[in-house]
Amino acid sequence: MVIISKVDILAIGAHPDDVETGAGGLLSKFIKLGFTAGIVDLTAGEMATNGNPAERRREALRAAEIMGLSWRKCLGIPDRGIQVNRHNIMLLVQVIRESRPKLILCPYWEERHPDHVNACQLVREAYFDAGLRKIESNWAPFRPQQIWYYFLSRAGEPKLIVDITDVYNIKKAALAAHVTQFGRQTGRWDTFLNTGPGSLMALVESRDRYFGSLIGCMYGEGFTMDTPLAIKNPVTLLEVKE
Repeated sequence: MVIISKVDILAIGAHPDDVETGAGGLLSKFIKLGFTAGIVDLTAGEMATNGNPAERRREALRAAEIMGLSWRKCLGIPDRGIQVNRHNIMLLVQVIRESRPKLILCPYWEERHPDHVNACQLVREAYFDAGLRKIESNWAPFRPQQIWYYFLSRAGEPKLIVDITDVYNIKKAALAAHVTQFGRQTGRWDTFLNTGPGSLMALVESRDRYFGSLIGCMYGEGFTMDTPLAIKNPVTLLEVKE
């Protein structure tokens, strides 16, 4: 049984490797700076061409250990069956209220994989409902301050780019922990994720290098928001390079 404790950042993905792909660097950086983070995998990724739920869970927990997460939970929603319904919204409302994060990370709303699109909408619904007092659960109402959207197979225009150069080795190690998805082993099928110069790993590194180049560093992760980013202390912006 996973014990859900309070965390500063709650990252949500449709599948066990999504968060590492889009926001593994940011999470690792937050944790390195002394913040706490947890991941919710909505599904076990059972529809993936390679790997089964038990293997994928072991890989997810290994990646969590590499990044230094406080906890990682799988909600058990069916892979390719993520629906924005009352049951699934309440599953996520419960986690949000229990973990009480300052920030939620979730997939960008424009994606190749329908599960990523539906995951984004499910998070938006749960984020809103988590703050409504008349929606009852075992935990008091709570709504995090912000949602940041990370990019997977498709990228929009980032409104925020984080320098992750100093933790890029952690991101790569966390991704590599998902060996059934990104590794090439005997008896495994070749897929978009693991094969050739256009594999997902290559795409991710290319994009991270590109985002890094936009802010004058080696590697960066881009994020977007659907509302303006509120800056309470403008002094923090003096550290931002032009």
